[in-house]
Amino acid sequence: MPDVNPSQTTVQKLITPHDQFIRAVFNTQRSYYIDIYQREYKWKDDQVKTLLNDLEVRFELGKRGKVAPKEIQQDVLENFEPYFLNTYLTHTSPTATSIVDGQQRLTTLLLMLIKLYRMLLKIEENPELQNKTFKPTALSPLIFEADDFGGATRFKIFNANRDAQLRALVDGADFNASDETQKRLKENYVVISTYFDAYFKVIADSDELDLPKLTYYITYLLDRVSIVEIRIERQDNVAMIFEVVNDRGLGLKPYEILKGKFIGNLPQKEKEEANAIWVKLQDLYYKTELKNTTESRIDLDDFFRIYFRAKFAKNENEYVTFERDYHYEIYRRADLRAHFGDFRDHSALFERIKNEIQYFATLYQELRSDYQKGRPHLLYNKLQDQNQQYLLIMSAVKFNDPEREAKIRTISAKFDQLHVILRVLGAYDSNSFQRVVYALNNDLRDKSEAECREIFDAVIIKTLQEEERLEEQFNGSVSDIFTYERFKNIRNNTTNFSKYLLMRIDRWLSDLLDKPSYCDESAIELEDRFNRSNRRRYGMHLEHVYAHNESNRNLFVDPVTSVVDAALFDQTRNYLGMVLLLKDSQNISSGNDLYKDKLDDYAMSDIIWNELLAGKIPDVDARKLPAPFQNAAISHDANGAFPREKVEQRQKVFFEALKAIWAQV
Repeated sequence: MPDVNPSQTTVQKLITPHDQFIRAVFNTQRSYYIDIYQREYKWKDDQVKTLLNDLEVRFELGKRGKVAPKEIQQDVLENFEPYFLNTYLTHTSPTATSIVDGQQRLTTLLLMLIKLYRMLLKIEENPELQNKTFKPTALSPLIFEADDFGGATRFKIFNANRDAQLRALVDGADFNASDETQKRLKENYVVISTYFDAYFKVIADSDELDLPKLTYYITYLLDRVSIVEIRIERQDNVAMIFEVVNDRGLGLKPYEILKGKFIGNLPQKEKEEANAIWVKLQDLYYKTELKNTTESRIDLDDFFRIYFRAKFAKNENEYVTFERDYHYEIYRRADLRAHFGDFRDHSALFERIKNEIQYFATLYQELRSDYQKGRPHLLYNKLQDQNQQYLLIMSAVKFNDPEREAKIRTISAKFDQLHVILRVLGAYDSNSFQRVVYALNNDLRDKSEAECREIFDAVIIKTLQEEERLEEQFNGSVSDIFTYERFKNIRNNTTNFSKYLLMRIDRWLSDLLDKPSYCDESAIELEDRFNRSNRRRYGMHLEHVYAHNESNRNLFVDPVTSVVDAALFDQTRNYLGMVLLLKDSQNISSGNDLYKDKLDDYAMSDIIWNELLAGKIPDVDARKLPAPFQNAAISHDANGAFPREKVEQRQKVFFEALKAIWAQV
């Protein structure tokens, strides 16, 4: 008895390869159903053009010399070399043959057949051209199943979401695409149509088609282009084989592989419902556009990375493991496998998708895109690119959490407080701050809103002590940290952060005075005005009260050496009390003017903080303010400069504003 290779026996039980030409692929008795494992149709024009060019190169290797259609067909079959295109995976159940992998290429081939069919219909309209190439009826059975009157009923690559768009292409009608798949179908058909219209012309500027060339090409495409079908024999192996094929960077994103893992082996009813949830979330994320941020879009991979980190990462190492191919962690970690019923408990897995995943995916999309009233700190943190707030909110919020809204508001506000305090006290470093976030992520998980407050307060005090900005024996609250002695040297080190503090101060003053301000606009308008890149003329710009001019420099002449102390001048001009906001090009127009000349710009700036300094707030309004702000106006000295002895007064007023906004959150 010959030796049998066990691995070969196993493979033969799992899959069966079947080599066939395109005609046979699309000539099956029933249509291919696009299984839930398959992502949306996402090929772009570059990938479509690559396929068209590959086929053209192979096709042009054959010599064309016949004219009669039947002779052309025989010539291709006898003399043109076959071309192996690729493989696709299928699984056949009693009700359908599903494409498990390969639908991007098959869908594009279907678009090519539709275009060729449309060309043949047009040729058929001309009596002089009849019988000189394929009949349209030669291609229509490969594209769709027809009703008794020849109308398209079901396309050979079938998914209900695509039906209307494909039908419009077959009929030559327009259709308004409503999602990514429909949009790509429409766009790629235009690419294919443009290519074929040019490729089959007799000469470039003519409308006459080279019918022998068209006949050669269609024959070659149908009967010499080979694609191997790999049939997966057992349903319970479909998800595993799909994942093996696609987990090595062959085009699928992790969330698309994860989809197969989550949904693949569910019973049919639950599979369809879970798939509908998944597609709804996918469409939601596809339609989400982010503004004024380093990212323009998010997808489900962004969500799952945050979700797994928020719910399962206990430390920095575990946080990092969810960075790239996060979907591998579902095999490596017992807690993840248990959470999802080891992917064998179909009932538990379905409930996770229906409830938890849908809930948190919707929450994350909302946090990233919505500007709801009562959540201003979501925007404030976003302006500073502090996106880890989303992680911490996701960590604290539980499924169907009755404190959901309170936690969103509290955590975004406390996160802002943490970031601001560390930064103004010089205790902020991006790497060390990230380590603070790692610990917070674990500590906040599923905690109540009140517990979240306490955790943040403890972290603020602990971090300041570790960074030696707070004495070890300190036993007060966060508000007790705010003493002028501790904050008196706060300076402008980062333009956007300084702009942020000044913007927040003006919004606070605007609320107190019930007075309009350039900084007190809707969230969307404010985000645009913030001018994060600092390259636009329009928007907020940082202004130094002490400009580079002789009068200001003379204030810093060393009496012993009679030389300007440049370091002291630079330090003083960058105290946070000595910088302002100006809108649009006002800071350019004021330039290096004397302080006395700048005051008019400050008074007309539409920014209350500046108007206080210039003495342009009416007394009746000023009396609404806390005492430190009622006498905030400072006049120029005899030389038109800002008096150096008044610098500390400005620092104290700035500190009072800082304390009023961030001491108690």
